[in-house]
Amino acid sequence: MYLVSKDFLETSHGQLGCINCHSGENLPTQEQAHATMNPYPSEDNDGVCAQCHVGVTETYASSIHYNLHGMENGLMSFASTDSMPDSPAHAEVFDKNCMSCHATCGECHVSRPSNYTGGLINQHEFFKTPPMEETCYGCHGARTAGEFMGEVGFSGDVHFELGMDCMDCHNIDNFHGTGEVGERMWDEALPSCLDCHEEEMSGNSQIEAHNAHGDMLSCQVCHAQANNNCFECHVTYNEDKSALKSASDSKLMFRIGLNPNPTEERPYKYVTLRHIPTAANSFDTVEPNMLPNFDNINNWKYSPTHNIQRSTFQNESCESCHDNDKLFLREEDIIESDSKENLRLIVPRP
Repeated sequence: MYLVSKDFLETSHGQLGCINCHSGENLPTQEQAHATMNPYPSEDNDGVCAQCHVGVTETYASSIHYNLHGMENGLMSFASTDSMPDSPAHAEVFDKNCMSCHATCGECHVSRPSNYTGGLINQHEFFKTPPMEETCYGCHGARTAGEFMGEVGFSGDVHFELGMDCMDCHNIDNFHGTGEVGERMWDEALPSCLDCHEEEMSGNSQIEAHNAHGDMLSCQVCHAQANNNCFECHVTYNEDKSALKSASDSKLMFRIGLNPNPTEERPYKYVTLRHIPTAANSFDTVEPNMLPNFDNINNWKYSPTHNIQRSTFQNESCESCHDNDKLFLREEDIIESDSKENLRLIVPRP
């Protein structure tokens, strides 16, 4: 009764029977019955889930939630190496640290992510739409989901306060993938504020500030709050060297900087930035000088901060932003271990 409720037995998954998904044997003792049991049947993306949900598993195989291509490509860009198989040290870092964020079907739809707390969400109940507090928060709680829910920072997001969750803005393709291998998160069709607030587009808005700033600012510059920034991440082996643990320092900050990579979707000159914890010597425990390209890639990154409020301290008046030097990325914000590329994101003082 702890693992399986009576109600579950009446569902389509419950009627399949335990062995159909978990293997094992119908034998009288627990030891015999569990000898060949698989406690995590969805780890094989082509396995039991694909028997009924082949369309989903086929696209999920190329999604960044499953293969973590965004993290892999980010690591390799700092490393200045085209192929991870060509560098066993980088492959070790990826496999023993980065891949802990990899999510299986089960880790969203029936249990919590294993790198969070693991365990069934509710007595083996399958959720077509996973509960955000138990799943999304498990992997994204330190930043986006935590900020959205008000668990990190000063207050949550107005959309969360109105009862919305991640799935109300993010299309299912952002989770299951499209079948195309994405290089990074930004390659996906991500939600925009204007999807719902088209009337606030510059030139059409009844709010003077929206028309005055045009495409100069991302919406978050005026409507986001302080976000969680991490510094000085370094990895260490666990006792048997089967995994690499990481630790960093964090600080709530709000910084506006120049857009690192203007695109048609995000043409803004000024955006909110977030510091990622990578340092040039983050992986020296594994092998020295693993990130030779570090100073050519900024580690203050474009941030679609998920803690939106209509009224914020920086939009109270023109002066609260334009005359507030503390809001903008300055040279003194660039610490000794930062990439030199961050210098091009600094907003010049007037």
